[in-house]
Amino acid sequence: MKKLVLCLFVLTLALPLAFAQTELVIFIGSREDPTLMQSLLDEFNASHPDISARYEIGGDTSELQQQYLNTVLTSKSGDIDLFLVDVVRPAQYAAAEWATPLNQFYADDSSMMAALDDFLPGPINADLIDGTLWAMPAYTDAQFLYYRKDLLEKYGFEAPKTWAELKSQAQTIMAGEGDSTLQGFNYQGAAIEGTVCTFLEPLWTAGGDWRDAEGNITIDSPEGRQVLDWYTDTMASGITKANIAEEKTDDSRVAFQAGDVVFMLNWGYAWARFQGDEDSQVKDMVGVAPLPAFEGHDSATCIGGWQWVINNYSANKDAAFKLIEFMSSPEVQTRFAAEASRIPARKSLYSNDTVLAAAPHFGLFYDTILNARPRPVTPYYDDVSQLMRTTMNAYLAGSTNAQDALNDMQIGMEDIFSQ
Repeated sequence: MKKLVLCLFVLTLALPLAFAQTELVIFIGSREDPTLMQSLLDEFNASHPDISARYEIGGDTSELQQQYLNTVLTSKSGDIDLFLVDVVRPAQYAAAEWATPLNQFYADDSSMMAALDDFLPGPINADLIDGTLWAMPAYTDAQFLYYRKDLLEKYGFEAPKTWAELKSQAQTIMAGEGDSTLQGFNYQGAAIEGTVCTFLEPLWTAGGDWRDAEGNITIDSPEGRQVLDWYTDTMASGITKANIAEEKTDDSRVAFQAGDVVFMLNWGYAWARFQGDEDSQVKDMVGVAPLPAFEGHDSATCIGGWQWVINNYSANKDAAFKLIEFMSSPEVQTRFAAEASRIPARKSLYSNDTVLAAAPHFGLFYDTILNARPRPVTPYYDDVSQLMRTTMNAYLAGSTNAQDALNDMQIGMEDIFSQ
């Protein structure tokens, strides 16, 4: 009897150990779809009974999410095991030793490169630095020109290919509609990450760049001046509202979704909201096109998207990598695309029927997505972003003039890259 009691006692002690689970905490931004994320984690947890993953959510913008993660990681906290970061962050996280190198989870480099073969080059170039894989693409992104297809058809217009055409079409439609709430052209002007692209995209479509092939900073240039003059003209002509300097990414989406905008620059996520939200006033009325360019030049867009990073201070790295493999799988990326309009980071999904049925423009503009251009890739990206977005915001708000704005960005970038 004593042996039986002893055995039962030992068994009772062992049961919690036998069923012990690794608790995984992942951090995502507030623009992610919590219903979809919970569904995915439920599926992962069911197939990995030894792991229990849950998410925490926060940060309306990339900057706020970055601030929170900076606080957590500076304190060397392992409270969060896995997090999503903007495509511009892997180099910074690698330099700060906040990210776990993922090479260790593959048998060798050949196996790792084979696993990465289906991913688009843009996200992989951001994640794979000097042979070390610091992050895994969750999905990619690019900015598109969204437009009111019904209004352009009404006035006999095709999607504009130049910025001048966009202005002319917007003015014609606004005059014809006689609606004081209708904006001709909306973009992001607040001091947020998206406003870095607000500057870079037209700079590229003017034939310029922020740096030349020799590494010289080239912001204070005729092309840079053309960009700022263009934005001044959008406000002076009335196609853009006067307080565009207050506009954040989702403010633009909300205004367009309410039916109050003809043309808008925004990211891939907006499409699902226009088609799926109950309050959408533009369902089945939206067209999508590559960004216009200045006469004689080509369209260009910023690469965006988010990457999975394992916290270097996590005690659960092996379990976290299992979740990364699941979240970056073709099946999960298909769901991200179909249910949340997230642009796939895998090449094979651009011919996937489920993806194309939900977001046909992903297939139509594959070349646009494939050739999206990166923001400056540097461990000093926080400084770069702060400089560009705050200077552009000040210019759009009328707090500085074009020459001072270009001069500030030119000198500031030279200082950053001379470190």
